[in-house]
Amino acid sequence: MAQGATAYEIMVVLHPDIVGEQVEARMAQLRGTLAEHGNDVTEVIDWGRRRLAYPIKQAFEGHYLIAHFDGGPDSRRDDLEQSLLIDEQVLRHMIIKRDR
Repeated sequence: MAQGATAYEIMVVLHPDIVGEQVEARMAQLRGTLAEHGNDVTEVIDWGRRRLAYPIKQAFEGHYLIAHFDGGPDSRRDDLEQSLLIDEQVLRHMIIKRDR
């Protein structure tokens, strides 16, 4: 981890219509988006398709992706969140600070 960097975890819930190779593409896109916004990505995990606790945008299931990354003081998390809010295939996302 770089000097002054903080460990974060992001969970992204994608629309259930995303399957197969599209999931791999979305994982690569998530890694690229995180790196583009000044973060050092350490891991991206495909949690697979799971039932949601309540419907979101008329979907009862979602495809979960989790990424661990280190964000320094120059990382642009606000820009990252804005790009996820604009993406129509993202049902929900959440970024949390992780303990080491």
